[in-house]
Amino acid sequence: MRELGIVVALIAAMLLLSGIWLTPWQYLYYGGIWVTAAGFVVGVPTGFIYHVRLYQVLHPRGELPPGWFWRPIRFNSRLRKEERRSVMSWCYVGGLGFVVICLGLLMMAAGVSMALLRGV
Repeated sequence: MRELGIVVALIAAMLLLSGIWLTPWQYLYYGGIWVTAAGFVVGVPTGFIYHVRLYQVLHPRGELPPGWFWRPIRFNSRLRKEERRSVMSWCYVGGLGFVVICLGLLMMAAGVSMALLRGV
């Protein structure tokens, strides 16, 4: 069964790459700009809310050292079971926003690469 998943993933990757090659570079580039912007619109506010919620839950207990906000994920294990949902849902949505930003940047890079390869 695992082998079937690998074959399906390889076929999907080949189809995706061939679709990128056939797509006009302008669509990839400008589409990547919009996808990146959408990722920022989703990711930045939810990431901020995640930091605020983590602070609201852990600071009263004295579990946040100075500079905690640079690597807040280290402190997720300190959340109690009943607190996890209200904090981690924001973390997950913010992480999804980051993935969308990365996807948009890859689209932009693919558009620039296609323009250079095609000599436009």
